[in-house]
Amino acid sequence: MFCAISGEVPEEPVLSTKSGLVYEKRLILKQIGDTGKDPNTGEDLTAEDLIDIQSNPKTVKPRPPTLTSIPSLLTVFQNEWDSLMLETFTLKQQYQQVRQELSHALYQNDAACRVIARLIKERDAAREALANVQAHLGTQTTQAPAAESMEVDSQESGLPAEAVEKINATSERLSATRKKRKPPTEHASAEAVAAFTQVQSVPSMHNARPAGITALDIDDKRGNVLTGGNDKHVQVYSREKDKVLANLTGHTKKVTSVKFRGDTDSTDEIDIAVSASADKSVRVWGTGEKGYGLLHNIHSHKSDVNAVTVHPSKSYFASAALDSTWAFHDFETGSTLISVSDSETDAGYTAANFHPDGMILGCGTADSTVRIWDIKSQRPAASFAGHTGKITALNFSENGYILAVASEDNLVKLWDLRNLTNTKTFTLEEGYKIHDLKFDYYAKYLAVAGTDLTILKAKDGAPIVSFKENTSDLTSVHWDPLATYVAAAGNDRTLRIFSTASE
Repeated sequence: MFCAISGEVPEEPVLSTKSGLVYEKRLILKQIGDTGKDPNTGEDLTAEDLIDIQSNPKTVKPRPPTLTSIPSLLTVFQNEWDSLMLETFTLKQQYQQVRQELSHALYQNDAACRVIARLIKERDAAREALANVQAHLGTQTTQAPAAESMEVDSQESGLPAEAVEKINATSERLSATRKKRKPPTEHASAEAVAAFTQVQSVPSMHNARPAGITALDIDDKRGNVLTGGNDKHVQVYSREKDKVLANLTGHTKKVTSVKFRGDTDSTDEIDIAVSASADKSVRVWGTGEKGYGLLHNIHSHKSDVNAVTVHPSKSYFASAALDSTWAFHDFETGSTLISVSDSETDAGYTAANFHPDGMILGCGTADSTVRIWDIKSQRPAASFAGHTGKITALNFSENGYILAVASEDNLVKLWDLRNLTNTKTFTLEEGYKIHDLKFDYYAKYLAVAGTDLTILKAKDGAPIVSFKENTSDLTSVHWDPLATYVAAAGNDRTLRIFSTASE
């Protein structure tokens, strides 16, 4: 007597009155509960159709033939163990897969949150930079709340709070006076500038091998001239005494840019200058008991440093290099307060100049673009394109509205910072090389130094006068504050002063 479902001897046998088959009671009841039919005949079947079969004595379930020996038992146990291990392994695999999927989802969520936070921060910084630029260029813009502005200054700026405070104070002070500034009667007229001739020349400055003056700046108050040369030297020349006051050595490659610090609010009479070089260094020089000497040697760039520019506060200066970085330094300590890398270009910086208010820094690149940086947030505020050659020089007008940019494509472009547009383009002669350009203090004239020295009207670019005789390529130019003279120096190691004959 065997169960028609399991094929084994039933423990509680029942008989189906419809099919006459014997079943294990628990199995057939389960089948009826699931389908309501006889599993063998397919006929409808209910629990009332089952008859319990009485057996006496109770049937003892026999052992399966395969489990009657120890080897058979071991085989069964081994098979069961293998199955258990396979199932455990599968479960572990599924568990690890679920963990990886969960970790990936968590990382994606975290990355998304970080990107959103960074974008919000960059958006707020860009808004602040644009607000600063427009505010200091005389345009109307929606001002951010004071609390938000303070948060940007203290948290987003990498500058020390003292530097941010000094930058803000300098900008407010200079902006207030600039709006009322008008050229005095002593300022040279266009007719006077047109009558300029060479009134002085200082030959044989720097060494003859390699020859050439690469950079020039003049302290108009003291009458001292600062030059840098291909001979790796920095020289300080006194126009009043007509002699070289100092020949400063230390750079190991050509000097690319020099600047006097200028007058400060301090009563200290120390004369301070800064120089940049292709040896990747920036050096700060100052006067002491024994004359000029090295104050600081700064190494914050990884490539040629092409420009240095002094902040209007006279407490700080910036340097720009071919590694596409600009850095902000403290004159007093010689420390680099911030170093900013430009992720938009790897062509490198070739020129740099501070805006007269000191809130923004203009940097020219070797791939013909000008980048305008907000100093406090270290974020790009604007970008000017349009040249097809390397930017060789740039200069902000003292009124703070216009930026003049020169490049290797013999173009000079004027950009209006109030609406960020190119208002004028001056095309010089074919093959003309432009090395430097400067507005006079009142932005009436624009001097261009290169193949020769040309002075243009800043308003419309009309040429006023050109000095083509007795000049080699000129690399640098400087205006007197009242435009009573203009100075230039170049590859023939000669400093030239152009003015009226009475000068």
